[in-house]
Amino acid sequence: MAPTLLDRVTPTAVGLVSRAWVLREVAAVPGLSAARRAEIVDQLCSYQPPRKHGLRDNFIAWMVMLGGAMVFNWLDLPGWIGFLLGLIGLVVVARVLMLRVLRWRLAQLLTGDRNTAVEDAPR
Repeated sequence: MAPTLLDRVTPTAVGLVSRAWVLREVAAVPGLSAARRAEIVDQLCSYQPPRKHGLRDNFIAWMVMLGGAMVFNWLDLPGWIGFLLGLIGLVVVARVLMLRVLRWRLAQLLTGDRNTAVEDAPR
C-alpha cells in the first residue's frame, strides 16, 4: 500500500495528520496481512482521541497568539508576525501530540487491546 497523492492531502479524523502518514506507519509493521493492514489503516484514520479541557486549551492558545502579537508590537515589529508565529507553534505542538496519540493507538491495535481505557492515553 504505497501512499498516493490523494493520500497525502486526505486528512485523518484528527485533521493534522494525513492518510499517507498512517499508511507509512502501518506498512512499517512486519508480519501483517493485507486485509489486517487495511483494517488498521481504516481504524487509525477514523480514530478521534477524547477531547478534554477544551476551554482551557482555547484560552491558552489565544493567550499565546495574542501575547506574541503584543510582544512584537512592544518590539516595534508588526504584531501579526507574533500572532502568526504563535499560531504556527501551536499547530506544530498539536501535530506532535496527534502523532504520539496515533502511534499509541497503533500499538494498542497491534496488541489486540481494543477496549483501552481513556485514562491510559498518553498525555
